[in-house]
Amino acid sequence: MKNELNFTDFLKEIFSTFDMKVENTGLVSICIEIPCVDLFKVYELFINKYQFSSLWEESDGISYIALEKCKYVNLDGPRRFEVAKEFNSENFKNLINLTNESHIASLSKIIYLFSFSENLNNKNLSSDVPSLEAILPKILIIKNDNNCWLRINGNVEGKSSLRTLIEEIWLIRNQIIDSESELKKLSKLKNTPNLPIIEDFLNSLETSKINLKHVINRGIQLVEQRILDKIVLANRIKIKLKNKLDLVEILKRLKKNQPNTCRYVWKRNSKDILFGASPEKLFSYTKPNLTLEALAGTISTNSNPNNLLRSSKDLKEHNYVIHYLIKCLEVSKIKNFKKSDIKVNTFGDIAHLQTLIFSKVEKIFPFELLKNLHPSPAVCGYPKNEALDWINTLESFPRGNYASPMGWVDKSGNASFLLAIRGARYLDENIEFTAGSGIVSGSVLEKEIDEIKLKFESIVKQIFFEKNPR
Repeated sequence: MKNELNFTDFLKEIFSTFDMKVENTGLVSICIEIPCVDLFKVYELFINKYQFSSLWEESDGISYIALEKCKYVNLDGPRRFEVAKEFNSENFKNLINLTNESHIASLSKIIYLFSFSENLNNKNLSSDVPSLEAILPKILIIKNDNNCWLRINGNVEGKSSLRTLIEEIWLIRNQIIDSESELKKLSKLKNTPNLPIIEDFLNSLETSKINLKHVINRGIQLVEQRILDKIVLANRIKIKLKNKLDLVEILKRLKKNQPNTCRYVWKRNSKDILFGASPEKLFSYTKPNLTLEALAGTISTNSNPNNLLRSSKDLKEHNYVIHYLIKCLEVSKIKNFKKSDIKVNTFGDIAHLQTLIFSKVEKIFPFELLKNLHPSPAVCGYPKNEALDWINTLESFPRGNYASPMGWVDKSGNASFLLAIRGARYLDENIEFTAGSGIVSGSVLEKEIDEIKLKFESIVKQIFFEKNPR
């Protein structure tokens, strides 16, 4: 069912299923297979038509665009993982599917973004993002390998409102199929962006170095005094943008230059957009296969990446993450697992030590697993609670969504969550960059600052001009 699908037959089929499954009113979901599309081109077509949108795009796995909210909850404060679980259960229980789901990738999905922490212990810094954002999207465009689907969710009251929903999905389907001509019109309207030059960023980084040195030095002292085994400390830089953010072009550059990452967007509205290219998955689960990922230890790919395997400091930093993930599996009563060898994986300009942990599990509880896993020593430190307290004390800003879990859960319980790192937040015509480094025994101040700069530049170079234009 792709281009050749007939609207009249489609309408009859949905009405017939509605009569069998729904007592006049309910929360329904309709899915239709569409020709394989370039998600970035489709996102460019729709990004300005909807206030809320989200994108999850990776080369190996399920990708999607979510547009508008059908059901949602925002939470400030505690119990965010419990509230997410309740929202997930309630909406999937009520959601009535009116079309055949022939492929696992096409299943209904609820998408989630958490803050880094609930900030309950930090009275000085209040976060400007919710602890939890959970959304059942109204429109979902899904891609897996060379297959694509369009899904729409909505509350209906009788066949009149159902027909309106069917007409809407059909209209969007036709817009996607005919997107090339619309995109040509849009390209003619584009202005040449007047973006900041990279020197603007470097000047801001230099200005922030005095405070950064103080923070990193304090982290090194905490480790040397054995108050902590590890702490991850971050820096934030804010720069004014002179022109509208060309998000889709940035995403295309991220895909080209950092192909092993997952490109992500969470657009609350046109003035508040989180985006980036994350190298790190917290976990992914496709029944019965559960995969956890340890990613820690960093080097520039301009150096010899294999030096990481000979670096006692980086191996130590990495092993804290591995041991923590294994402990989390044991807490979740998952005892049978296999661990890959440590290897070096490259993500554009940066290489990391990477270890994968595999297990076969008939069922997982994604939000309980998230609660155990986050924040891991890869983005927080060890011991976790003590490191978190010191982060709140030493960092001069709330982390917000930096290094926070973002992901999805489908109707069958499959799930995938990444960490929102290597990204930026566009906020009220400013752009915020946040990057951090892991401090363990053997850490050296200058090297930690160089690592933070390297991570900043991995995203900054995709947005700013390399040098002053002449």
